[in-house]
Amino acid sequence: MTDDKKVVPACGGSPEECHGDVENCEIDPKECHANSSFANTTFGKPSGGENMDDCLGKTLDKLSNAFMASARRWEMIVYPSLIAFIILAAYGFFLIFSLTQDASRIADNMHRMTKDLDEIVLQMDSVSKNMVVMTQTLDSQLNSMNEMVYHVRGMNMSINQMRHDFSVLNNSVSRPMSFMNTFMPW
Repeated sequence: MTDDKKVVPACGGSPEECHGDVENCEIDPKECHANSSFANTTFGKPSGGENMDDCLGKTLDKLSNAFMASARRWEMIVYPSLIAFIILAAYGFFLIFSLTQDASRIADNMHRMTKDLDEIVLQMDSVSKNMVVMTQTLDSQLNSMNEMVYHVRGMNMSINQMRHDFSVLNNSVSRPMSFMNTFMPW
């Protein structure tokens, strides 16, 4: 049975019939590859006799040009952004550095304020003790003032009585004196 069958070469036996199967083709692989259907077409269309190397070269050239144009566009965006980021990062570092210095100064000042507040607390304790003494002194002064008010009231009543007595004396003496004054030469 095998003798009856005719063995057909994989590539059809001629370079025109080569379908690109280089391993099973009896024709020279370079010749088969150059005449393959892929090499003769550009996306399904015949390319007018270009071989595969030219086609790949042009495609890679177009891809390289497109990539370079895209890279230039990205360079226009990325490099200024990178410079702005570096400037902002440096400014952020400066802000954080100055913030830490300010925080350190605040901590030192708070330490000094704590010492001063401790002294103020001690002084306020002595002021509080002095206020107790002042309150006791003022209580004794209040008692003395109450006695003085009582005595001044008595003096006021006595002076009022003296005024009244002088008024009576004035009335008693002034009438006879005014009569006698008319006889006096001076």
